[in-house]
Amino acid sequence: MEEYVLLLDIGGTEIKVNGIKEDNQFLLKKTKHYPSLASESEEVIISHLVEIIEEMTKDLSEILKLKAIGFSIPGPFDYQEGISLMTGLRKYESLYKVNIKNKLQEKLSQIKLSNVPLIFENDGTCFALGEYLQHNIKGKGIYLTLGTGCGSTFIEHGEIIIEGFGLNKIGMIYDTPFLDKTIDDYLSVAGLKKLAEKRNVFFSDGLSLFKEAELGNEGATKVFDDFGKLISEALSCFIIEFNPDEVVFGGQISKSFHYFRQPLEQNLLFKELSFRSSKDTASATFYGLNQVIKKELGEK
Repeated sequence: MEEYVLLLDIGGTEIKVNGIKEDNQFLLKKTKHYPSLASESEEVIISHLVEIIEEMTKDLSEILKLKAIGFSIPGPFDYQEGISLMTGLRKYESLYKVNIKNKLQEKLSQIKLSNVPLIFENDGTCFALGEYLQHNIKGKGIYLTLGTGCGSTFIEHGEIIIEGFGLNKIGMIYDTPFLDKTIDDYLSVAGLKKLAEKRNVFFSDGLSLFKEAELGNEGATKVFDDFGKLISEALSCFIIEFNPDEVVFGGQISKSFHYFRQPLEQNLLFKELSFRSSKDTASATFYGLNQVIKKELGEK
């Protein structure tokens, strides 16, 4: 019986779900989307994840064998033990210091999935690995996911960089002091909102602002231009230290890349640097997560 892995990309707003079969083909032509319920209680969130897994697997048991379940999830997080360490990040507060792995295993045993390995990895790392490997990059890259927060991963010659270059103790930049707060507070939806308020531009969410820019709203385009300048300022020290070949943006805000690209390319510090946005953040994340699972299971 052919095997597959089930993959959940857990964000602050929604959970994207797909699977990958042995032939590296996606299980579903169209990725499924579920609300994250990130502001709900521990019990609600865990039960929601189990319901998603049950829905995805119940009709496949007779034709495919489930090999592992992978979770791409934001940090801080103890990925080996499956314990959330997120606090003060506007999402999943109720899961702080909760052993999600144990909680899920307990509930999954009730639907006969107790022996399936559960593997956790950082969402930014999964996205970065997927983009790096899919584009066959040989040098160095910085990979950022811009959404509820700012995920980041630095890669050099296929290896994740976890120290040096101004990175924190887990190899990321989200808690780096920036202006009066941190990078996470500015290179995110919260940062976009601050910029919109400064220009007296109505802001409900990033997608609405993007749609306004598409309609030619000058205020909206100026907000994205301001956002690009913020990104340029926030990344300058990291780019000088790491000297990457490319910087790649993923996440919901990356859909507006062409509106904040110009300030990045006008920065003389970045004149030899390639900037691009992911064509499909979810697919890249799933691809990277699948590579993590293969390594964890001792596969090539």
